[in-house]
Amino acid sequence: MHLCSNELRSTGGEGSFDRAVESSYDRERAMADRLRQVEEDAVDMRQQIVALRDEIGSLRARLDSLHTRPLRRVKMSRGQKEDALSLYQNALAIYNQKQYEQAVAQFDRVLAAAPYGEWADNAQYWKGECYYGLGQFRQALTEFTKVFAFSKTEKADDAQLKVGRCYLSLGEQDQAIAAFRKLLSEFSESEYVAVARKELKYLGGQ
Repeated sequence: MHLCSNELRSTGGEGSFDRAVESSYDRERAMADRLRQVEEDAVDMRQQIVALRDEIGSLRARLDSLHTRPLRRVKMSRGQKEDALSLYQNALAIYNQKQYEQAVAQFDRVLAAAPYGEWADNAQYWKGECYYGLGQFRQALTEFTKVFAFSKTEKADDAQLKVGRCYLSLGEQDQAIAAFRKLLSEFSESEYVAVARKELKYLGGQ
């Protein structure tokens, strides 16, 4: 039995349509697979960023434990200095183990033993980092803000950056923008200037 020409054209047209549908489906499936891969890669990148931030925090803590500065506010006896330094180094060691609640208690001991001593401002800063690590961003904000009460502290720009990050974590975008702008205006020589500018660009504040 022979098909007429119209039937042949009709049959050919249906085959072409089926192939087009199948090709379209394959493209959509490939796009969905690529999108899923991109989403998985994004999750991996976020996890890597968090891990890197934790590692940077730990490195800063270790550097802090080795860093000493001239005594500024009060004179302490040699024994008092050694006791305060020992408490401070112990608190940092606990922080590096991510035992944040225990570290807070140890930094409090440093502040109680030498509230105006050589390591007081650093202890106050790391208290903020402990609460930040615990996800208690409102308390962390309070602790970071207290760092500014110490005259000539070298932790002011660190604290200002974390103030902005705390606001960001709390979903308070306007306050975060103001905090990052303050870092740029008051700490123009800070190593965090580039970071603050990047955050402002992301937030649409610059």
